[in-house]
Amino acid sequence: MAITSIGHSKMKTWLKGFIKEGQYTLNGVKYKTPIYRTDITGDVITFMLYLDDSVTGTITRFELLDQDGASFDDTPDSINKKGISGLLVEFKYTLKKV
Repeated sequence: MAITSIGHSKMKTWLKGFIKEGQYTLNGVKYKTPIYRTDITGDVITFMLYLDDSVTGTITRFELLDQDGASFDDTPDSINKKGISGLLVEFKYTLKKV
C-alpha cells in the first residue's frame, strides 16, 4: 500500500511546520536567524535563509533547526561574506512517492 496524495501533501506541510529557524556559524560563533521564506513547489520544499549586508566575516556552517532547537540539517561551507550585499542560502528537499 502506498502513501496517498493527501498523506504526501501532509508530509510536506508537516516538514514546513517542523523547521523552526536557521543558524549560521560566523567567525566561530553561532547565530540564529529566522526562516526568510519557505516554498513548496510540487515535490520540492525549499527553506531559505537570508543574511543581510550587516553580517560580515567568515561563515563556516549553515543549519536548519527543528522545533526543539536541534540541528535538523547542516551544510559546512567557507564563505568570506563582505558587508556590501546580502546572502541567500537554500536547503531543498524532494518528497516523492516511490
